[in-house]
Amino acid sequence: MEFVVFFFFAAVALIFALVVVLHRNPVIGALSLVASFFALAVMYVLLDAQFLAALQVIVYAGAIMVLFLFVIMLLNLQHQKEETTRPVQQFLGFAGGAAFVIGLVYYLLKYAAYALPASPFHTDARLIGIRLFEAYIFPFEMVSILLLAAIVGALVLSARANQQQQPSNQGARS
Repeated sequence: MEFVVFFFFAAVALIFALVVVLHRNPVIGALSLVASFFALAVMYVLLDAQFLAALQVIVYAGAIMVLFLFVIMLLNLQHQKEETTRPVQQFLGFAGGAAFVIGLVYYLLKYAAYALPASPFHTDARLIGIRLFEAYIFPFEMVSILLLAAIVGALVLSARANQQQQPSNQGARS
């Protein structure tokens, strides 16, 4: 029975993660990310990792999503005509994405464990911190790079919005 519940919530998390990526409305994407986080927390509970489930809900579904929704409201994204991208931008985007995927696949093939661990899962905060920064430093740093890319993207979008507003103000000064 636990297997069925686990795979049900895994499917829910996957479906909502796809909605995050594929939906054009950023608010719906953010709310779908919250649903995906809650499904992931349920999977942590099924794996007897209640501490990680609580962290998932408190930190990600709570604090991080409030931050995302604040950025979405701050940018005030409207339906705008998108500018055509330049080939250099497209190449750099595809090259960066390909490098990330290649690094992730390399890590999974070389270091990922394909069997369940012999010992039970640790739910002690100290042990989780030690394991995180010893054995899982590469995925931890990859997540930090993804968050940095999201911050840079938000800054680029806000700079574009400021550039569109400035010409009307400069014409009034002349």
